Amino acid sequence: MNRFQRERRFWLKKASLLAGAGATSTFTGLSAIDAFAQDQDDYRALVCVFLYGGNDSFNMFVPRSNEPYELYAQARRNLAVPQSSLIGVSPTASDGSQYGFHPAAPELADLFNGGKLAVVGNVGPLVVPTSREDYQANRVPLPPRLFSHNDQQDFWQSLQSAAPQPSGWAGRVADAMQAQYISGELSMNISMVGSNLMQTGATSIPYNLSPGGVVHPKMSSLLTGYGRLERRQKAIAAITSNDTGHLLANHYRNTMRRSLVVGEELGRVLDSNIEIESNFPATDLGAAMGMVARMISHRNTLGLRRQIFFVGFGGWDTHGDQTARHPALLRSLSQSLGAFYSATESLGVASKVTTFTAADFGRTLTTNGDGTDHGWGGHQIALGGAVKGNAIYGQMPEIRIEGPQDSGRGRLIPTTSVDQYAATLARWYGLPESNMSDVFPNLGNFNVANIGFV
Repeated sequence: MNRFQRERRFWLKKASLLAGAGATSTFTGLSAIDAFAQDQDDYRALVCVFLYGGNDSFNMFVPRSNEPYELYAQARRNLAVPQSSLIGVSPTASDGSQYGFHPAAPELADLFNGGKLAVVGNVGPLVVPTSREDYQANRVPLPPRLFSHNDQQDFWQSLQSAAPQPSGWAGRVADAMQAQYISGELSMNISMVGSNLMQTGATSIPYNLSPGGVVHPKMSSLLTGYGRLERRQKAIAAITSNDTGHLLANHYRNTMRRSLVVGEELGRVLDSNIEIESNFPATDLGAAMGMVARMISHRNTLGLRRQIFFVGFGGWDTHGDQTARHPALLRSLSQSLGAFYSATESLGVASKVTTFTAADFGRTLTTNGDGTDHGWGGHQIALGGAVKGNAIYGQMPEIRIEGPQDSGRGRLIPTTSVDQYAATLARWYGLPESNMSDVFPNLGNFNVANIGFV
C-alpha cells in the first residue's frame, strides 16, 4: 500500500468517526437479525475505563507491610497515604508484601476480597522487556515520545509506533471477529466518549453513544423555531441522499445516513424499560457506566454476542492539589465500578462482562510539592465474574527512588506490557490465536503471552 492509499484510508476513517457511526458493509437493520438464531448464552463484553491524564495508582494500591511501606513513605513524602487508613487485602504480591486499597475505594477492596477483582501490577507501554540498565544505555527500542499524554494514549490504544497510527487493538479485534458475531449495522465497538483510536479498525469503527443515549443531530431552540426544524430536516435529508460526485463527501454522506438510521432504531430499543438493580452515582462516570449497563441489558434484542465498550474518565493529571483531587477521583471510580458490577449481577451476565482500567501512564514516585508528574508504569484493575480475583498479577515494582525499576525521577519502568495485558483480555473475549500477532504486534517479544487473570 503506497502513501496515498494509506492517507486516503486514514482520512476516510476520520470522516466516518466525525459522523459518529459504526457499521458493517451492508445495511440489514437492527430488526433483521436472522430471527436471532445465534446462541444467546454465547455473550461476552469488554468494558475499558480509560483514566485520561494518568492515574497515580501507587496511591490507589499501596504496600502495607512495614518495610515496603517505609520505602513507599520515603518516596512519596507528603503524598503518602497513612498506613493505618489502607483497606487491607490478604494475598501476598510477587515482592513479598501485603497491600491495601486507598480508603476512598472501599467498593474496589470489597470486590477484590470477594474474588471478583484482580490487580495487575506495573503495566505500561513497552516494545520489548526493558530494564533500568537497558533504558539508561538506550540499547532497546522504546515506545515513541515517552511521558507525553497524547503519544502514550496513542500507544496504549494502538500498540503501534508509527504515526499516524492507522488502527487500535480493539478495532483490530472487531475486524477479526465482527463478521462472525455481528449480524446488523451496529458496531461491535461502542464508545461513550466519541472517537478514539483504540476502537478504530481497518474495516470497523465505533458507534458513538452518550450517557444519555443516542447522539442525534443538534436541534437547539435557535434552529427549531419559526419553521427552522423543517428546513433543517430537509437539509439533512438532502445531504444524506445526494451524490456529490466526490469520493470523500459520498463516504461521509453514506456514513451519516447509516448513523441516522441506526440511531433511530437504537433509540427506540433504549427507550424500552429494563429495570437494572443498581444505584449508579450521580457523576459523569456513573452515568456512562449506567448507559453501558443499559446497552448490555438489550443485547438479545440487538442480536449482539460480542461487544467492546470504551468509557473515558478524565481529570487524572494531578500535578497539583493531589491530596484533595485524587481521593475524589478514586471515590467516583470505586462507586461507579461497584455499581456496574452489581448491575451485571442483576442482569445475570456478571461472568460474561469483564471491566478493566487503562491510563496514559502512571505517575512519578517523587512529589513536586503539591502533586505528581508524568510517569510510565502503573497498576491496573480488572473485575468481573470471570476474573480470577483476590489476587495480584505480574511483578510488583519496588517503590523506591533509584530502585531497580526507576528510569529516573521516580518514573517506574513497566514490568508487564500493555500487549500482555490486552492480549489476556482478548483471549478471554474469544480472539483466535491465529489473530494474536496481528492485533498485538509486540506480544511475541515477551515470554508470557497470557497473564492469567481472566
